[in-house]
Amino acid sequence: MELWRAGIRFSPGKSRRLSEVKFTSFHCSALLTLPPIAVDNSTKSEFLNLVAYEARPDTPDDFGITSNYICFMRSLIDNAEDVKELRSKGILLNFGTDEEVANFFKEIARNLVPNPYAFDDVKYKIEEHCSSKRKAWIAELKNTHFASP
Repeated sequence: MELWRAGIRFSPGKSRRLSEVKFTSFHCSALLTLPPIAVDNSTKSEFLNLVAYEARPDTPDDFGITSNYICFMRSLIDNAEDVKELRSKGILLNFGTDEEVANFFKEIARNLVPNPYAFDDVKYKIEEHCSSKRKAWIAELKNTHFASP
């Protein structure tokens, strides 16, 4: 997970609402807070049903939070190691293997079209944090020399 190299850590939020994604930047590190979710045998059908409900023509325009959340999580998860990191922080509570959960997000996000402005403030803050050479240098220093005793 490349965000870890930039000094961004993960924390489970207090709320389980999918819209509760927050990013807090500090002097030389940052914290991405995500709602904890359980990924089990029923999660795929639950998410797909919510996506279908949100896609109905009579729902409000800003109501696609499930699609937006799934696509945001897909942008964070590339492989089983990413799932392992999120699981170790209590964000993903999975009942399958880490590889299965990574594939779950890849598969379910494949045909979704999120609102391009969803989580815009969080994405902007992440990009701003990652583009800071000073923060990247300090994070690299901490990860290389102070990660373990």
